[in-house]
Amino acid sequence: MNEPMIDIAVLGLGTVGNGVYEVITGNGLHIARSLGGEALRIRRVLDLRSFDTHPLRDAVTNDFSLIVGDPDIRVVVETMGGLHPAYDFSKAALEAGKSVVTSNKAVVEEYGRELTETAQQNGVFYLYEAAVGGGIPLISTLHGSFGANGIRRIAGILNGTTNYILTRLLDDGMAFDDALRLAQEKGYAEKDPTADVDGLDTARKICILASIASGKSIRLRDCRAIEGIRGILPAHVEAALLHGFSIKLLGVYENGTVCTAPYLVPLDSLLSATNDVFNAVSITGTAVGEVVLYGRGAGARPTASAIVSDVIEAINGTCPPVFRAEADEPGSGSIPARRFIYVDGCPDALPRNAVRTTGGGYGFIVGADADTDAFRTTPGYCEYRVLDPLDCES
Repeated sequence: MNEPMIDIAVLGLGTVGNGVYEVITGNGLHIARSLGGEALRIRRVLDLRSFDTHPLRDAVTNDFSLIVGDPDIRVVVETMGGLHPAYDFSKAALEAGKSVVTSNKAVVEEYGRELTETAQQNGVFYLYEAAVGGGIPLISTLHGSFGANGIRRIAGILNGTTNYILTRLLDDGMAFDDALRLAQEKGYAEKDPTADVDGLDTARKICILASIASGKSIRLRDCRAIEGIRGILPAHVEAALLHGFSIKLLGVYENGTVCTAPYLVPLDSLLSATNDVFNAVSITGTAVGEVVLYGRGAGARPTASAIVSDVIEAINGTCPPVFRAEADEPGSGSIPARRFIYVDGCPDALPRNAVRTTGGGYGFIVGADADTDAFRTTPGYCEYRVLDPLDCES
């Protein structure tokens, strides 16, 4: 007797696409239990390459019409990356009545609302848990577990590459260039690390989370700031440490506003304790207070796990849309924060909380509204935001 099968297609058999295959084959029994006894099968794979020795070699095609026109394929998994043709294929699949599951944060950030609405119009789902945080269930947690809460703040370490580099600066006193080189040698950073180290990857992810939390379409162009970590020096890390903080690249959503930048994070916080390539996201709700989710934010298996979980949700029809229908404009509030100032020299009237580093520079913390113009002409001037804890009782 043949085992009942549910057919899906995978667009792109790269690292993540192959991870999807491995999760399906390695966890088939658990997946079938979640699908009422039916097994999941990859019926088609779209890729320009041939895979002569891969178990899926007979399923590979370079003709998308064979996928979109196949009535047996119920879910299309998009792991191609980039905006096009990933967006075009996703939209066509949704219009053909197939759910789409993706790990593509660029498409979700730019076209997420449109594709969600297309899915709704065709009675299917557009799901993207894997686009933010890899295997960490951020989107499902935001949409489900925080349904009874207003979201006061989301603050997250959303990029493992930059977190690894900053860990090396903090723990080993390495310079940025040396830490980046080490990250590349270990395979944590791409040959071109621009999207990671300049904050673009984190910005895309916090925009997605902010859109879900607010019900508003928030995109890169709506970010109050997108800053990276290239300018962070060991002296900055040392001065922050003397004040009881570490420096982390965070994506922050608060008061209807999104911002990506290096922040000073208190050493006794869970975000500060998140090191190397791990991710962590703090979500503060109006009723539950602060919840922190932690785990591996990237990698083939964690990302593929999130993808297959979304496939199961789409087939079972147990996933409500992650974007609300209304098309509100993004908020225009601000993110009030104390600021950390670092200068190389010794200007007049240093604040009492100024600390001196081994290199002779000074770091100090000022209020959110403090006038720092007097320090801006001092050599080495730079400033970072401070992520102060929220009062969860208010």
